[in-house]
Amino acid sequence: MKRYLALFLALVMCFSLAACSNETGGGGGGGGSKTGTELASEQKYVTYISSEPMTLDLNRRSDTYSSTILTNILEGLTRLDENDAHDAYEYVPAGAKSWSSNEDGTVWTFELNENYWDDGQKVTADDYVYSVRRYVDPNTGSPLGYRLACLKNYEGVNSGELPVEELGIRAVDEDTLEITLEAPTPYFMDLTHGMLFRPQRQDIVEQHGDKYGAEADTVVSNGPFKITSWTHNSEITLVKNDKYWDADNVTLDEVTVKIIADANTSVNAFANGEMDYVSTTTVEWVERFNNTEGVVPVSYPSSTLTYSFFNTQDEIFSNANIRKAFITGIDRVEINDMCFGGARIPTYGWVVPTLYCGDINFREFAGDPVQDMIDELEAEGTTPKDLLLKGMEELGLGDDPSTLDITFSLAGTDDWFRTLGEYLQQAYKKTLGINLEISFSEWGIFIDNVEKGNYQIGFMAWGASVNDPYDVLSLHTSQSNAIYTGWANEEYDALVNEASVTLDDQKRAEMYKQAEDMLLKEYGVANPLATSVNTLFYKDYVKGYGMMPLSTMGYKNIQILEH
Repeated sequence: MKRYLALFLALVMCFSLAACSNETGGGGGGGGSKTGTELASEQKYVTYISSEPMTLDLNRRSDTYSSTILTNILEGLTRLDENDAHDAYEYVPAGAKSWSSNEDGTVWTFELNENYWDDGQKVTADDYVYSVRRYVDPNTGSPLGYRLACLKNYEGVNSGELPVEELGIRAVDEDTLEITLEAPTPYFMDLTHGMLFRPQRQDIVEQHGDKYGAEADTVVSNGPFKITSWTHNSEITLVKNDKYWDADNVTLDEVTVKIIADANTSVNAFANGEMDYVSTTTVEWVERFNNTEGVVPVSYPSSTLTYSFFNTQDEIFSNANIRKAFITGIDRVEINDMCFGGARIPTYGWVVPTLYCGDINFREFAGDPVQDMIDELEAEGTTPKDLLLKGMEELGLGDDPSTLDITFSLAGTDDWFRTLGEYLQQAYKKTLGINLEISFSEWGIFIDNVEKGNYQIGFMAWGASVNDPYDVLSLHTSQSNAIYTGWANEEYDALVNEASVTLDDQKRAEMYKQAEDMLLKEYGVANPLATSVNTLFYKDYVKGYGMMPLSTMGYKNIQILEH
C-alpha cells in the first residue's frame, strides 16, 4: 500500500497544539496514566456526533453523521485498516473473504464470508446487488450514486434507458458476487470499503417504504454492531451484533453515540467523564486536555476539506467574476487563525494535501490554483474588489458593493458559528466593501435550503473516502448532486470521467489538474479554505481507535481497559 503523507504527519505531530499520540491508550497527556493492561469487565464506549443523522437509508444519505452509524452497522465488501505503524493502509476481509480480477481489471469476483443479519437471515450476494442497483436506480434519487459510474452500463441504467438488471453487478450464487466495470478503474478497490458496496435487505426496505432508515426499528444490521435505540437529537445506542461473521474479534458490548451540536457541551461532557472521546481545536481546551492526567491526545491531517460554495443559479452568483472575488477575497491563513485556532492547514486547491494519484501527491504536483489567482491579481495591480466591480458591471448592478444583498448561510447556531459569521462579515467588508448578512440554522434546515436552492453562499466540509482526486472533483460533475451549486460543464465532466479510468498516474494527475483549474480559476464554482486536522482526545483506557483519515474500521477494534 502507498505510504501515508509523511510530510503532513510530521507537520501535525510537531504542531504546537498537539502532543504525542498512543493508540493503545497507554500514556496520559500530561500526568501519566493509572490504566492497566487488562480488559475491563464492562465493555462500553461513549462517543458522539455533532448532528442528527439525516437518514440511515444507506442509498439516500450524504452526511458524515449518517455514515458514522452505517459504518458500524453495515458490512461492506472490505474494510480499510491501518498497519501497526499507522503509516500505511491495508484492505482487510469484511463482507468478502477474498477477491480477484480478470487480467485487465474489468471483472472482479468477491467470495463472501458467511455472515448473517441481526434477525438471523443469511447475508447473500443478492443483498449487495440490490443495494448497488438501488443506488443507481434513478427512482431512488441517491445523492451519491454517481460514484458508481465506473460500473458497466451505469449511464444507461441511471438515465432510465436500461433496466437496473443491466448494471454491471450480479450474484453468481448466494456466496459469490461479480462486478463488471465499464473500463479498468485505478481506484476501484477504494470503493469497496466505503458506503457504496454495503448490502441492504430488499424486504425491509420495501416493508418500511419512505420511513426506512428514519427510526432504529426500520433497519437491520449485518455489521459489528446493531442499533437498538435512536432518541432523535439526543443519542443512538449500538450493541454488539452476535450474528456478525467476525463477532469473536469485536470486544465492545455497547456504544453510546451522543448527538451534541454545541461544541462547549461536548468538551464539558468529556472533561466531566461523561464521554470517552472528544474532538476540539479550541486553544484553551486543547491546552487543558494536553495536560490532563488520563487523557491521550491524537492528531493527524484529515482528508476533509472545509469550503464555501456558491449558488450559481442566484442572480448575483451567476457571475464568475463575482464568485472569484469571494474566493480571492478571503485570507486563508487569517481565517485559520481567527476561526480554527490555527489548527487547520490553509488550502489553496479543491483537492486536499492528503490525496494521491497512485504514488503522486496531487497537491504537490498540481500546485495551488487559488494562490495563482491571487498572484495574478497582484501582478496586474488589481484586487478582489476589482473582480467584484467587473462582475457587477456585467450584471448591471452598479458600482457600489455596499448595495448588494448577499446572505452567507451557516449550518450551526452555537458560539463557534457566531464567531465564524462575524469574521466573514468583517473580512468581506474589508476586501470587497459588502455588507454581508449571515443566516444561522441547524444542519437539517440548512441542507434542506441548500438542496432547494434557497441560498447564495453556503459553508460545509467534505471528507474524502477514496484516495484519489476523483473523490472530490467528481462532486462537481453533472452526475452529482452532492453539492448543490447548480453548475454543470460538459468539458469538466469529460476531463474528470476520462481521468478516472486512466491507469497512467502521471496522465491521470494532469487531467485532474486541468479539471481543478477549470473549476477554480476559470469558473470559481467553490472556495476551498482549509484541510481539517483531526485533533482528538481519548481517555487513556480506550485503545484500538484509528489514526489515519480514510480508515473504515469504525468502532470494531476499540477496547476498554481496566481503569
